[in-house]
Amino acid sequence: MPLFGARPPVEDRERQWIEKMLGWCVEQFGRAALEAEVLTPTPSFFPGSYRGTPDDVLGVVDLVRAHLRIDPAEIAVALYDGRPPVQPAPGGGVTGSKSVAGHYSVREGLGVIAIGMDNAPDPQRVVAVAAHELCHHKLLYRGLSSSNEGDHEPLTDLATVFFGLGIFTANAAFVFSQGRGGWRRQQLGYINQPMFGYALARVAWMRGDRDPAWARYLDTNPRGYFKQAMRYLEKEPPAA
Repeated sequence: MPLFGARPPVEDRERQWIEKMLGWCVEQFGRAALEAEVLTPTPSFFPGSYRGTPDDVLGVVDLVRAHLRIDPAEIAVALYDGRPPVQPAPGGGVTGSKSVAGHYSVREGLGVIAIGMDNAPDPQRVVAVAAHELCHHKLLYRGLSSSNEGDHEPLTDLATVFFGLGIFTANAAFVFSQGRGGWRRQQLGYINQPMFGYALARVAWMRGDRDPAWARYLDTNPRGYFKQAMRYLEKEPPAA
């Protein structure tokens, strides 16, 4: 049995899947991508003012695109109000994936991401949505993954961690808001915060960083899961 305080925050099957797929990401994208800078919600990465205008949202998306080294000539960005764009039925020449806050598709050789303007008031949420949708592009555009695969959406979330955007997606995984009926919880993404915490710790471990400075930007819950995962990795270091 694991020592007290050294149990991972995830089930064993989730831990194994995270480790396997992070290894797959290294094989597909290389060590350089794994060791790229981790983005934090600071002016050094996101300079200037932000007012939530369409231009502001597009500017944030472009910063995330540049971090992911996606050629601007192969991607287009659309903003929408209300419901996400309707995804055409199979056979219509479009492949894609739709999340609760955005949509990705490939149309006539061009990757297209659509982002809901209801995300606009919160720039960190915009980063999280853009990260997820642009990681769809990284996985789908050249056929490394298929939207028909059962774990494609969780893999897309995991890819945001691999590419150094996990602070934003982990923090946004659950959002609490207060309305007329009281507090409600909205999930953004397809893996939960314990899985994000373990994935972030595993990436830090793979990078050889046992005490990453960027961890302080995690919200309370994902930071707690991250610390628990790091304790586990210290006690039960992976073979590779």
